[in-house]
Amino acid sequence: MRHLNILVVDDKKVIGDFFNLTMGYYGHHITVVHDKDHTLEAVKLNEYDIAFMDMVMPDQDGVEVLKEVKAINPQLPVVMMTGYSIEEKRKQAKQLGAVNCLKKPFEMEDIRRVVKEALGEEI
Repeated sequence: MRHLNILVVDDKKVIGDFFNLTMGYYGHHITVVHDKDHTLEAVKLNEYDIAFMDMVMPDQDGVEVLKEVKAINPQLPVVMMTGYSIEEKRKQAKQLGAVNCLKKPFEMEDIRRVVKEALGEEI
């Protein structure tokens, strides 16, 4: 199993903590950012294996941020996360290149499943 470089974009600290505790435990490197500007900067400056992005954050639309991320790095697999049932936004995210959408709350097994689907490898 290789160690992944994972970007997590969410305005809630608990989500970043969850990824650090679960994925970090297995040796994956987790970068957590909380807003659009830091997200775009991180994607410009670093190579990530996969990104997990919140669909709804204060003062920003995750789908719009997804568009900008994909403009910088079209190859980056992005999994959108949401606590809401926003089916139209989920469809829009998929059309813009999101590889999957996770409904919050989720568990480690959900992350493992979407990573395997996106990257074709077990974590």
